[in-house]
Amino acid sequence: MSSEDEKVIQHVEETLLAYCRQQGLFKSGDRVIAACSGGADSMALLLFLLRRRRDLEIEVLATHVNHGIRGVNAIADANFVTAFCRQNGVELFLYDAVKEGVQIPQQPSEEWARGLRYGWFDQLAVQEEAFIATAHTMSDQVETVLFRMARGTGVHGMAGIPPRRGYYVRPCLCLTRGETEAYCAALGQNYVQDETNAEDTYARNRIRHHAIPALQYANPAAEVAIARLCRQMRDLDRWLTGEAAALLQAASMEKGYDVSVLRRAEGPVLDAALRSLISPVRDAEEKYITLLRFLLQRGEGALQLTPEVTYKVKNGILFRLTPGGIRPLPAPPQPFSEGQFFLPGGYFVEFRRVKYEEFLKNQPIFKKDLNCCADCAKIQKNLQLRTRLPGDFFRPAGRHVRKTLKKYYNELGIPQDERPLLPLLADGSEVLWLWGSGFAEGVAPDPYTNEVWMVRTEKAEEDE
Repeated sequence: MSSEDEKVIQHVEETLLAYCRQQGLFKSGDRVIAACSGGADSMALLLFLLRRRRDLEIEVLATHVNHGIRGVNAIADANFVTAFCRQNGVELFLYDAVKEGVQIPQQPSEEWARGLRYGWFDQLAVQEEAFIATAHTMSDQVETVLFRMARGTGVHGMAGIPPRRGYYVRPCLCLTRGETEAYCAALGQNYVQDETNAEDTYARNRIRHHAIPALQYANPAAEVAIARLCRQMRDLDRWLTGEAAALLQAASMEKGYDVSVLRRAEGPVLDAALRSLISPVRDAEEKYITLLRFLLQRGEGALQLTPEVTYKVKNGILFRLTPGGIRPLPAPPQPFSEGQFFLPGGYFVEFRRVKYEEFLKNQPIFKKDLNCCADCAKIQKNLQLRTRLPGDFFRPAGRHVRKTLKKYYNELGIPQDERPLLPLLADGSEVLWLWGSGFAEGVAPDPYTNEVWMVRTEKAEEDE
């Protein structure tokens, strides 16, 4: 290995390690399944995780998906990944769509293939109680943002691909595609080439082949510049989320929100508030935000989001209509902090931060009101107090399992109409505290605990 190769390897691995730590992607003991297509990006990801697993203190596994749309080439890719994993002692989970009996469309779209992959990843993450590491790079980030801009997006969409979403982690967002290829080359690692990437059949390929080179002609560091913009938009999106929560709190009324208060809000803050109301029901696409904003401006009308949920504006109130009648709208997401929170549906939550020794001394007094406590050092700072979102999962304390929130609610027998209102604390899609169930596995106090979060909850009776 040449000195130049050693420099490339050191640079890439130090960059990735720093990014993983900065974003809090892993903690000691995590099981991490690398989604590996066999291409340069995913091979770089798998190589990095294997080479630095001791530094990261993680267990590394892998998965490969054969969509059933590329014939013998796809089989060759699966064999390549299988051989690598066998040679390196990596447990591999193979998914073959044809063998699984999946009906392959005549002209499968990118969206169909993505849905197939992520359906398998979701199942695998829950089954193996593991995180899924995908090999999205800075180059993918740029393509995604340009694609969203072309289709029409807002601030939230401009934030791009997040480093972490639930059990999905993306360590390679700090690297360009050129850097992953250079890393593989420096390590002498071959990789496969998906022949469809060279075609202009898909919109993303056209962006990759034509739009990005044009931008790089104007600025060779265009990818880095756009990735920086994404980070700034994520920060802005988080700020808007907090402002939106304050707006909805001010507009809150029994059974809904005061339309006149919502109308007085600045446009971006109102849009963020409407997004937070739509997200628990369905994907908050810009068209639904636009339609709901139009209803507020008109002062009347209805927007059906699903067969079960309609948002209606009438008599100066925005409310949620279900088959069971008018139901309170879910609490908007808001940054987690110490204090008291009065939430829709009659839910009250108080979070207090106290010295652990004080908690132990007064535990008999608090026992009636407190349903749980957690080590402050084990609770990350980017938590949100909100209600459920698609993809949420929870680790019930003492059970050593991970369940999707939907399955956990089913297990507890929570009525469907109550689920959208139940408060929770979440870091991305990982729920760390859940109404009625307490804090998740792994955050309980231990002999080294200094401070704890104490939680008091109450539920007011609803008026008939």
